[in-house]
Order: sequence, then C-alpha cells, then structure tokens
Amino acid sequence: MYLHFLKSELYRASKLKCVYILLATLFVFTLFQMAIYTKFDIFGMTQEDVYELGEEGYSAEGMSEAFDMGFSSVSGSSEEIDAEDDDMLVTSTVVTITDDNTGDTVTYDSQPVSLGDLWGEGLFYNEDMPTLLNLNVAASYHFLALAIFTGIFLGSAYRHGYDKNLIVSNNCRFSLFLARITVIAIYTLTLLAATFIFTAILDALFTGEVTWNLDAAVWGYMGLAFLLAFAFALVVAAVASFTRNTAASLTVGVLLSCGFLSIGLSIATILLKHVFPDLPAEFNLIDLTLTQNAETLTLDSSGKEVLRALLCSLIYGASAIVSSGLVIKRRDIS
Repeated sequence: MYLHFLKSELYRASKLKCVYILLATLFVFTLFQMAIYTKFDIFGMTQEDVYELGEEGYSAEGMSEAFDMGFSSVSGSSEEIDAEDDDMLVTSTVVTITDDNTGDTVTYDSQPVSLGDLWGEGLFYNEDMPTLLNLNVAASYHFLALAIFTGIFLGSAYRHGYDKNLIVSNNCRFSLFLARITVIAIYTLTLLAATFIFTAILDALFTGEVTWNLDAAVWGYMGLAFLLAFAFALVVAAVASFTRNTAASLTVGVLLSCGFLSIGLSIATILLKHVFPDLPAEFNLIDLTLTQNAETLTLDSSGKEVLRALLCSLIYGASAIVSSGLVIKRRDIS
C-alpha cells in the first residue's frame, strides 16, 4: 500500500506550481550570490571576513559583527577637488580599516569608481567548485524553499480533505504519512542537486571554467547537508500534522528557515552567561539548531562539528517522525 500511496503523492506533488517556482527562485538566489562572490568587490571585505561571518551563522554576535564590518570598522574622511578640465566635482575618499583582533590599521586613498571597476574578479573568482558549492549550500536558500514546499504540499492535502476516504478504505494512516515524507525527501535531494548544477553553470559563466576538485569530503558534506535539510523539513511536516493548517506550517517554517529561532536562542545564551558566569565560553544554545549547523558547516569542519550536526539531524528528524505518527494515529478523521 505504501508504494501506491507514494506513486499517488508523487503525482500530486508534480502538479503543484510551487515545485517549479521554488526551483526558479533558488536559481535566482544562487545567481545573485555567485555574482557577488565571483564578480563583485564586496565592500572591501576579504575571504577571511566572509568565513568569519559564516562561522557566526544566525547568531546575534554574527549580526553585530556584520554591522561592525560595514560601519564601525570603516571610518573615512572625504575631500572634494575640482576637476581642471571641466566643471565636474570629483570626490576622493581616504578610508581607514582597523582589524579588531590585532589592532593593525591600513589606510586606502580611494578614487571614484565606476560600475566597470566593480564588475571584474571577485573574492572567490579563482576558487574551485567545492568552495563555491559550500558558500551556496551554507546560505540555506534550500531551507526556505523546503519550508514553503512542505507547508503547501501537506497543507493542501489537509485542506481538500480527501485523506478521510484514503484512510478509512485502507486503514493505514502512517503509511500515507510516510509516503508524503518520502516525497519531501525526494524534493530535498532535488533542491541540493539543483544547487550543485546551478553552481557549476554559473561558475563556468562568471569565471570561464570550472575547477571541479570533487572528492569524498565534498560528497560527505553534501550527504550531511541533505540530512540537516531533510530533518528541517520533517520538523515543518510535524507542525503541519499538529495544526493541519497551511498558514501555520508555512509561517513556522519560513521563520525557522530565516533563523529567528537561532537569533532568539543566541540572545538567551547571552542572558544565561550573564546570570551564570561559570558557563563554558563555548556554550551556545544555537549550536543545537538545524539552521545554525547548516549555516556553519564547511568542507573542513572538525570532527566535533560534524558529529554535532549529524546528531542534531538524526534527533530532530526522528522526534518529528515519531511525534507526527502519534498525532496522526490518535486524531479523529471524521
């Protein structure tokens, strides 16, 4: 019966317009990010700055650090000079950048730049495919797509109400749910495969060639990225099972994918450390969330970070399936 349900749910999913709209949206997001990383000079940032912000993920510290990099760390004074050959006014800016960690100061005397000066070789222009793939996957755009797809896919089934006939005639509620989460797993894999393909195409388009360098570490990273994304989708599916409401599951899924829970837990961590100063320096509640692990996971993450991400994905995923199953079996279908 499971296979019959799976075939039926795959067909139903293929008829949803959101399946194709979300893939197109993922391409646009990837296009924008690849252009920023490979073709634009990102406001004077370095690769180390990008990786440092990535390590902070959705935390409040990361947001503060990004703000400091954009505003506090950069101070400048402008002087206006008149062009000799015409009446145009040209502005020259002296910019001082200070490294917060070492205290070193570097001063640049910048000249007016044009759009042509900005479009060239970006920070990651010469990087290989795995590095660019990691940047795109860590951006977690596929989490947002999964939240929307899962909410609509499950919500539409509950809204139309044809579950009752299927379940009453076959007496297998959980098999139907398993078929649906299998479809969600397939779409999760599709989104990650699309991210891989989009990255390769845009890498070739923007840099002229693709340096593949695909090894076991890359596939291991992609496998763990799949587990984290699928576990996240299962959490959204559990919300849909509890509420049987499209709007509720969509709202919760989108908020989670955008890191609102991580930001809240980051603030809670700061308060806990203030109340309990003996807590370890590395203590951080957001390290236990799926979105934070997906954001900070890299190709060279330590064994501890990989293990933490793996455990989080398994625990969240298993808890979501078990809780959903209990709710589904006990709910009155009338």
